[in-house]
Amino acid sequence: MVMTQANKDTLCPVCGEANHCQIVNGCLYKGACWCDQANVPAHVLRFLVEAQLEPACLCRRCLATLAHDARSLDEPPKVLARVREEIARHSNLKDFYLDELGHVVFAADYHLRRGYCCGNSCRNCPFVGSNPTL
Repeated sequence: MVMTQANKDTLCPVCGEANHCQIVNGCLYKGACWCDQANVPAHVLRFLVEAQLEPACLCRRCLATLAHDARSLDEPPKVLARVREEIARHSNLKDFYLDELGHVVFAADYHLRRGYCCGNSCRNCPFVGSNPTL
């Protein structure tokens, strides 16, 4: 299965889990999304755009952690690193680890369980040669 933009829109770019975005899932009739209620400082949002994590939607857990950590840290890269550390620390599965730069690196087993290549040239991608040009 090749990762399409529609597939990418449904995954959180921080943790890789389903983001349950009401807009992408066509559930606008259910009311405002949790992202409308999150209080994330503008400079952190700008950083997410520059890091190409936006306009993809973050899951509720990552967004809540981001909003919480942004209150105590001024530097957006540190906020994002802290969010990734928290997610890794509370993850029951060893689906990913943080590399020396604080980036999330998914394990090959995670990719195999997911069942398809996302096309992002992941470090441990077991689908060698199948990464499409996006």
